[in-house]
Amino acid sequence: MVRTRGLVARRLHGFTLIELLVVVAIIAILMGLLLSAVQRAREAANRSKCANNLKQMGVAVHNHVTELGVFPSGGGNWLLARVMVNGTPANYQTQTWGWQFQILPYLELNDVWAAPTDFECAGTTIDMYICPSLRGPITFPYSQSYWSGQPRAVGDYVGNGGLWGWESGETETAGGGSFDGPFTPLLLKQPVKVAHITNGTSNVLLAGEKYVDKAICVSKSDCNDDQGWSDGWDNDAICWAYGKNGAGGPPVTPQPDGALGTCGGAFGSVHPGYIQSVFCDGSVHSLSFEIDPTTWSNLCSRNNGNPVNPENF
Repeated sequence: MVRTRGLVARRLHGFTLIELLVVVAIIAILMGLLLSAVQRAREAANRSKCANNLKQMGVAVHNHVTELGVFPSGGGNWLLARVMVNGTPANYQTQTWGWQFQILPYLELNDVWAAPTDFECAGTTIDMYICPSLRGPITFPYSQSYWSGQPRAVGDYVGNGGLWGWESGETETAGGGSFDGPFTPLLLKQPVKVAHITNGTSNVLLAGEKYVDKAICVSKSDCNDDQGWSDGWDNDAICWAYGKNGAGGPPVTPQPDGALGTCGGAFGSVHPGYIQSVFCDGSVHSLSFEIDPTTWSNLCSRNNGNPVNPENF
């Protein structure tokens, strides 16, 4: 008897087009959720680093006050060379370069502070002066005065010059500003002492983030981003409550990226909804873009006598 083995037909079953589309959609959703979580974590880390940068600058300013009795000056005209005395950088009494240059020894950056040439000094990028949410260390060539295209390293933080002080290019002379911030221009010859901050050090802004246009800040310089962190009394390193509005006001509250032109003389940030700042007592605060304009102007004056409610910032 001959037996034959029967053939059993097997049906191969694959995914249908609809099933594939559903799988792809689920993967896309999961990737979106993961990317969002990664971005939030990165911003949280950047925010912490930015706050720490300002904290360290606040500590350095306090050490300057402890050693020399006054706050650093805001420096002089942006075109001037660094002032040296017997081969060592001059202090706040005659130094034309700004407050961020003057605190370098208190940040353990003596080698930058005492660099052999102005080009080497001002062309050195300093991580602490850069907000990681905005960009990394960058230099831009600068052509004015004796620089002739030599690089200057940018900075993302500015000192508080008071209510106003950027008008008609004469900001460092008497009559060119309110000069009621913790930093005053060199030519005024009136360095600020702690006793001069009659509004209270816990109620007065020392420094904060600078308004910079994120769309161009990694590729080219602009009006408030060309002389860099070493700049004197100029909107690269000093800003004011009234910003570009000058003596007539009104206040220019901290601005989000893209809200102003590039010459605003204003505080601002790319952090979502706020700028990071440090006050004259060394405390760090996140200040909302929605801060009340009157509260903002009061925070920027060291001696206007107006009370500041911490709940308003």
